[in-house]
Amino acid sequence: MADPVLHIKDSYYFEVPKVLYPYDFKSAREFPDVWISLDPQFQAWEFERLYQELGLRNAGLPPKERAKADWQHFVHGDHANFAKPFEVFLEEKYQTHQAQFSAWRRSEIEAARKRDDGSLDTARAVTFDDYLAHLKTAGSPDEAYLEFLAWRHDNATAFQRARETAGGREAIREWRAAIQRKELPDWAPETIAAYNRHLSGKILIPQPFGTLRNLYERESGFAISKYMVLEVVIGLIVLVVFQNLARKVSAGGPPRGYLWNLLESFLLFIRNEVVAPSIGGHHGEEDHGEHQPEHGHEHGDSFAEHGRDLAADGHRVSDPQRLAVERAHGHGHGHDHGPSDVARMLPLFWTIFFFVLGCNLFGMLPWLGAPTASFSVTTGLALVTLVVGMYAGIRKFGLLGHLGNQIPSMDLPLYIAVIVKPLVYAIEVAGLMIKHGVLAIRLLANMVAGHLVILGIMGVAFGATAALVYKDAPSWQWPIAAVIAVVASTAFNLLELFVAFLQAYIFTFLSALFIGATLHKH
Repeated sequence: MADPVLHIKDSYYFEVPKVLYPYDFKSAREFPDVWISLDPQFQAWEFERLYQELGLRNAGLPPKERAKADWQHFVHGDHANFAKPFEVFLEEKYQTHQAQFSAWRRSEIEAARKRDDGSLDTARAVTFDDYLAHLKTAGSPDEAYLEFLAWRHDNATAFQRARETAGGREAIREWRAAIQRKELPDWAPETIAAYNRHLSGKILIPQPFGTLRNLYERESGFAISKYMVLEVVIGLIVLVVFQNLARKVSAGGPPRGYLWNLLESFLLFIRNEVVAPSIGGHHGEEDHGEHQPEHGHEHGDSFAEHGRDLAADGHRVSDPQRLAVERAHGHGHGHDHGPSDVARMLPLFWTIFFFVLGCNLFGMLPWLGAPTASFSVTTGLALVTLVVGMYAGIRKFGLLGHLGNQIPSMDLPLYIAVIVKPLVYAIEVAGLMIKHGVLAIRLLANMVAGHLVILGIMGVAFGATAALVYKDAPSWQWPIAAVIAVVASTAFNLLELFVAFLQAYIFTFLSALFIGATLHKH
């Protein structure tokens, strides 16, 4: 099973109605690799191969029937272990004991420290073999695997080679060939029909660079998930759309058309109301332009050709909008020092806004999903903000200046500063990481919460249907529940549409604030 936190709604397939993408395989050989790898019949064959490979390497496994029974109990005893092959059973057992060894070693060191009898060095020198000897003395339930655990600890490479020889894509090819030669039995017709039914509606994503453990988890290599594909599609859409918009405005006139005017209004809003106020003044820590509104006229106001209150397209603008544009073009102080911080950073924030907006809006489309409902996606976006902020601070103040800028200016005596400043520095750095972590979680939580609420409301109708079928509930309850579900789901979908825009704005605004903070001395 996939991790419910790290893989929220992500998968390695696209799901559509079964009638739109049915499967009608006739033999086990026709099924995808990942599906074959989950089949109990194939896994039993794979078990035989791995047990033989490890036997040739004297790995110390218990008798075959005991090992197979333990593996089957592991698979069926917990739904989280569903369809895990024998190799995973062995590896997870080893990793569990590795963690227990670390805990046991710490407890031994702590006990020796309390005894204070000179045994501390001995406790620190305990090894994994000492831990296994302790388990044998204590009567561990894994006593039959202690010899294997010792071998696995010393032969990691040999174990990996045995796994690769017994399983993987090559093993699946050999298994298909053995079925074709009738050396192995094909799946029963009932099994093939059930597998076709379960697979129908799932458009599996090709995995040329990796292998899958199941449809939600990667086994090895680089696996391509549904959200990765959607992110690439969204990035291409943003690229194509704004290349066309740039082409239209490159001639110097305003873009014409409802779509292009709408996009331009978003761009201007982000520039004037989000980025410019957050990044701050140009070439200095104070915005002198606010106290000198006529400065731009003396030195090339971008609105001077069209009058004090008119922009280039003839629309009236307020003084804050004027200052934003002046900052963006580097005219805030009447000196031409090249592009301002706003002008340099503006493309980044435009990209962040429209990319996040596209990811959010894709969640409103049937059978797709919002990539921003995955923790890995929102974490990646927050890391972009963190890395760009660090780069901008280092570029402006230098490495040491940026690191020193994490501490607010404090006029303290030396004997107090040597105590207080390191503490403040640690708090500020921790706060910096926490802020960006919260930036990722905020976007994730808002996108997931709306989908969960809609799912819960839609479940009302299904619950009413179940009550009608299995509990002999009054027949009038179902129409009422259906109406409530439809009306409430529609209302919440409209709210989700608003949230998609709102969260894109909030993420961009907070990113601008965090990056802007690195460009000014505290």
